Amino acid sequence: MARPAGTDGKTDWQTTRGERLSYGLYFAGQNLLYILVTTFTALFLLNRGLEETVVAAILLVPKIWDAVNDPLFGIIIDKARFRGGRFLPWLKMSWLLVPASTVFLFAMPDALPQGAKIAWAVAGYMLWDMSYTLCDAPIFALSTAMTPVVRERTALISFGRFCSTVVSIAAILAIEATYASADWLPIAVTLGAAAMLLMLPILVTGKERIRIPRGKDPSIPAMFRYLGRNRYMLAFFVSYLLIGSTMYVQVLVPVFAQYVYGSTGVGTALLGISVVPMLAIAVFAPALAKLTDKFHLYVISLAVCAAASVLQFFIDYRDEAALYATTFLRAIGYGGFSVLPLLFVPDIMEYGHYLTGQRQEGLVFALQTFMTKLSAAVMTSLSLAVLGWLGFSSANADPVTGIVDAAQGEAFWTAFTLVSAAGPALGLIVLLAFYKLRDRDVQLMSRCNSGEISREECERGLSRTT
Repeated sequence: MARPAGTDGKTDWQTTRGERLSYGLYFAGQNLLYILVTTFTALFLLNRGLEETVVAAILLVPKIWDAVNDPLFGIIIDKARFRGGRFLPWLKMSWLLVPASTVFLFAMPDALPQGAKIAWAVAGYMLWDMSYTLCDAPIFALSTAMTPVVRERTALISFGRFCSTVVSIAAILAIEATYASADWLPIAVTLGAAAMLLMLPILVTGKERIRIPRGKDPSIPAMFRYLGRNRYMLAFFVSYLLIGSTMYVQVLVPVFAQYVYGSTGVGTALLGISVVPMLAIAVFAPALAKLTDKFHLYVISLAVCAAASVLQFFIDYRDEAALYATTFLRAIGYGGFSVLPLLFVPDIMEYGHYLTGQRQEGLVFALQTFMTKLSAAVMTSLSLAVLGWLGFSSANADPVTGIVDAAQGEAFWTAFTLVSAAGPALGLIVLLAFYKLRDRDVQLMSRCNSGEISREECERGLSRTT
């Protein structure tokens, strides 16, 4: 199957510059709201007077529903047939739902009684969670429908992460600098409107070029067999959950700045330092992927993250120079985790298609969305639970200074550093032991899945993945 020349001189690329720009802008808009909800909901609820253990439960319990909701939505994507494509119609639905549910969550009145606050938070968080699923799985899956070229998909998703990281830096710094003086609702409304503007262009310019015949819709038992046979998906997602569950940086930095350090300015600086490496990795990931397999880049980033987290434990966090330096080193690994995993999901989907003959983008990308949200919720809930187990409580802050005593500060620091190192270390072990899928093999599988080469030709070229 011949590939038409791209408009930018890359002869094997099929997307236009306008499409790639629109694809990246969608991620920017989506991530505005993702950052607000995943990074600041815990602080918002604490500011509304809810205790750490209650907030932990509020953010974790809805994940039980996610375990059913996200895979079910993936199945619906794979079965649904819209005239406008397989993925773009879902993005159009979510264009309004995600901003609206975000605004609802942060519209909780402060005057409500405790029980009503809990009910509002659970309802708002679940509505946002379900709405976010409508956009996250389809936007990633859209890359596989826009082009069959693995390097082009890597470039698309990397550019999406670049755009989302740029916006994340601005959003995190702005929210951290303004939430103390501004109410949360205007912040949510402003970010919701900005997100809608950024998410709009791909709905107009996006094209689904790759229409591989799907055959009969697979049965539910067949889908479970698919999940069981795709061993690289299982290994990768287990590793991702282990790592993400202890990536405490973004969630705990605002708490650290307010209740331990007593300076929101320090929090703004730390969050800025934490996201800068994400930007660099997103920019250079496609170029680095030409030099070495992205698996090696990911392994290195996890090792750096674990080692830097342990190193940071031994510094005095009151020494700002040492605090910023070790945070930057740790953020290199954190940036790799934030950007690189998203590049593996199309590979896992191609492997599953090659192995089973079933092209289930919806299911695979919905599971990725589920794992992303689950790890974020577990991270937030586990971090708050660990703080409580170690003896930290924001309720014990001095009424004059607003900060906790030295013993609770040390308890916080242990959770923030040593506990946070455990996830990357365990995830790295799982990856090295069980994940053998590499870029060269995926490109061969993609060509075979699209009918460009025969299965016999593909098998001769594969290494040890099957």
